[in-house]
Amino acid sequence: MRITSTLLVVAALPSAAFAQLHTGDIAVTGVSGSVETGVIEGGSPIFGQRVFDTAFGELPNWTNDPGFDSPSDAFPPRTQLGFDVMGPVLEWDGAAFIDVAESKILITKGPFSVETPDAGILPGFVFGTATTTGRFHHHVGFELLAPSSDGVYLLELMLWDDASVVGDSEPFFIVFGQNASPDDLADAVAWVEATLVGTPCRADMDGDGSLTIFDFLAFQNMFDAGDLAADFDGDGSLTIFDFLSFQNEFDAGC
Repeated sequence: MRITSTLLVVAALPSAAFAQLHTGDIAVTGVSGSVETGVIEGGSPIFGQRVFDTAFGELPNWTNDPGFDSPSDAFPPRTQLGFDVMGPVLEWDGAAFIDVAESKILITKGPFSVETPDAGILPGFVFGTATTTGRFHHHVGFELLAPSSDGVYLLELMLWDDASVVGDSEPFFIVFGQNASPDDLADAVAWVEATLVGTPCRADMDGDGSLTIFDFLAFQNMFDAGDLAADFDGDGSLTIFDFLSFQNEFDAGC
């Protein structure tokens, strides 16, 4: 059962600029009809990314990064987002994530908390509300529970809109380092991207697995509708440069 609460209706000052977005947070939006995730680079969101990394240690075995951040108008006003945990925490063995970790991760926000499961999907809770301008910026706490051994851990989540106006996100992955070397963390991220997600082909706009004239038409329709999925140069606005960036990726192939 998903947990909701009006206690998490948090007012915030309006923000219109992409430049105010927090590098390191997970970019989120619902403008395409479903929650999408992405990275924030140079203060601007680039959607289509589903693998993120961070490290425990702001407090022992704890972090509240990455958070979730969006530009204004990314969601209907006052949209409440929650999450589900898509399985147990996995631990990196140096080559793959195939073992269930001895440690679980406790996810908290205000009075709510959930501990990752031994198996199966576990419903989470609403952890934040978009402003009246449609911006969403919230963090949860992630705590690695005992034995909290050094290593690299994998958490799989999915985001949902409590009112079901915006569709659920695709599952996404957070790779946590616990006193881990940068090389181990990078290797683990690369494995998740290659094995669990695969390399996306952004130019395949209609998702049929091949590049055809219909991808051009799909891109044009998204551009004309103001859909930021057509923001191929990642500058937060739709311009002729997005057409050029799309053309370059199309020509490069998948």
